[in-house]
Amino acid sequence: MEFVITCLPGLGPLLADELTELGISVTDPGNAHVGIEGLQQDALRACLWSRLAERVLVPLAELDVTPDQAPERLAAAVDWRALVPPGVDLHLSLDHGKGVRGDSRVSGKRLLRALPPEIGQARREEGACAVRARLDENNARLWLDLAGTPLHRRGYRLAGGRAPLRENLAAALLRAGGWHREDRPAALLDPFCGSGTLVIEAAWMAAGVAPGALRREYGFQAWRGCRKPLWEEALREAAASLEGGLKGLPSLKGFDADPDTIQYALHNAERAGVRRLVHFERRELGALRGRDFADQGLLATNPPWGERLDEQTSAAWLYAGLGRILGEKAPAWTAVMLGADVAALDRSGMDMTQQWKVRNGALNNFIRVSRPRPPAPQPPLRVGDAPGFELPEPAMPLFNRLRKNGKHLRRWLEREDIQAYRLYDRDLPEFNVAVDVYGDQALVQEFKAPKTVDEDKAKQRRQWAVSAVRAALGVHREQVHLRTRERQKGNRQYQKLDGQGQYRVVREGQARMLVNLNDYLDTGLFLDHRPLRLRLAEECAGKRFLNLFAYTGAASVQALVGGARRAVTVDASRRYLDWAACNLAVNGFSSEAHPLVRADAMAWLEDCQEQFDVVFCDPPTFSNNKSRQDFVVQEHHGELIRRIMKRLEPGGVLYFSCNFRRFELEESIARWYQVEDLTAWSLPEDFRRNSAIHHCYAIRHGTL
Repeated sequence: MEFVITCLPGLGPLLADELTELGISVTDPGNAHVGIEGLQQDALRACLWSRLAERVLVPLAELDVTPDQAPERLAAAVDWRALVPPGVDLHLSLDHGKGVRGDSRVSGKRLLRALPPEIGQARREEGACAVRARLDENNARLWLDLAGTPLHRRGYRLAGGRAPLRENLAAALLRAGGWHREDRPAALLDPFCGSGTLVIEAAWMAAGVAPGALRREYGFQAWRGCRKPLWEEALREAAASLEGGLKGLPSLKGFDADPDTIQYALHNAERAGVRRLVHFERRELGALRGRDFADQGLLATNPPWGERLDEQTSAAWLYAGLGRILGEKAPAWTAVMLGADVAALDRSGMDMTQQWKVRNGALNNFIRVSRPRPPAPQPPLRVGDAPGFELPEPAMPLFNRLRKNGKHLRRWLEREDIQAYRLYDRDLPEFNVAVDVYGDQALVQEFKAPKTVDEDKAKQRRQWAVSAVRAALGVHREQVHLRTRERQKGNRQYQKLDGQGQYRVVREGQARMLVNLNDYLDTGLFLDHRPLRLRLAEECAGKRFLNLFAYTGAASVQALVGGARRAVTVDASRRYLDWAACNLAVNGFSSEAHPLVRADAMAWLEDCQEQFDVVFCDPPTFSNNKSRQDFVVQEHHGELIRRIMKRLEPGGVLYFSCNFRRFELEESIARWYQVEDLTAWSLPEDFRRNSAIHHCYAIRHGTL
């Protein structure tokens, strides 16, 4: 007999290989189906043992006929009494092909009305003789469906959480990654396991459990042409595969940020009979450690894609974090990932070895097999002893000062392993600029000259400054970014300066931060707060962290990298919160587990009922507000601190900072709370030339 085995479009080659390994003769390998020749036993084996198949079909009729005549002609082409046993109803599924007009439901009703009167009609596929039909413009086809319900429904998954992965698509990922082979690696890990489908499928595949082991209903049971002893024996053989062989499995681990989906995974594993053989745990990608990875293994995963448009950018940065973490902690592993966007998959930075395009419902997906890249040392820019090229004489004073500053900072930079730092800050009156280094890039920020200064002279000095920076750091012109700073009023401080959209990753301690050196007035990372952020990474393990006026969420990232169990990030700017979501993602953390709240901080504190162990608050000097009076830090910081302290647990600490140079802490704060002035401590070595850059306090309950 001839049979047609269907699968998701794009998986045909993988399915053909699988069926060949099952001892089934493949005659027509296609993209979304595989044609086979064999006995009924082969069709039953495909139903019960194929992990990639969706349906197993027996061709009943194929007619050269137009859609207006097709329903009745198909009904007349089949001996229905020989197909459907007495007492069994028939379930019909009919589709219109491309270009066929009209309602497919009307065509289906016409076909059913043309059947012999004794053939009953079933509303559901379960327990019925399932038939599928397709009408094209000049062709009509009819098949008997031996699967009945789709074969990806294994029977162990009753709850799937949000956007669960199809079981046969999970099996395709595993097969693409080589998990089906006898020489499979000794470990498998899914850092975004959801309801556990990939891990459970991996356990069954490694143990040789039939994917149909739990199912008890198939379409072939209602086929009059299939002998009952034949399919009963096939079902017993499949069920027996689950009873033995579940021993000596590789290490199988699944992690996810959502506690509810982890519970789903545990329940699904219990029904699949592998609960004691797999490990599921609520933990995020960024919290994985080297001990979670064996020497060699397979990372198989379906990372979040970003269901909404505003989530897709941060989802792409999550791939970047995944590739980096795997390169650092498991460079000898192989990764197989499912993604909806090639550009996001490319962001992982891993070396692709194979890729398949798969149609999954309405989406085009990609299965990609990659090898991680071990991290390469990326030393930040340092100042050389001699100019990289000949400089004009007026630029030499700035070069000499850059060389002096670089020599002073060099030992500190190497000892503290600093990648982003300030090299120069208006040290010379004739060069009113600040020079910051971000990895292998330099940012020159010119402070706008008064109108009394000739514009041509200002432009010339700007060119000398850029030349001096290039010569001191030995970099190309493309590595130096120039911006002009001036006092901003109202909403101008949030306006875009450029549209390049180039975000770069810089390392701070164990965290990675995204900076933009072209598009906005600020880069996304306040370098003067580096010591305090690193202190948060040391103090926040196991604690609840609140970040107010959070900007791009850098403090939240450091708290999470340090082991905080929850971080809440509050800011009034949607753009900054989107940036914060990307910062979380590139470090392997979820904005669903750690909320990003767009709100006015003062108003939000009034309504908040949650308590925190550590709070970081860095309010602006002045902020506009449409719904209430404008915020002025010197005038309103007392009330702000009092509201924060209501949300701070006893024994907790508020780190309060502001950059208003003439700031004075309200006297009542020191009377009511224990206040420690950290300003001198919090100034890093690269900002000690500007001691008024910010004020910083640690505030606790109780008094000194």
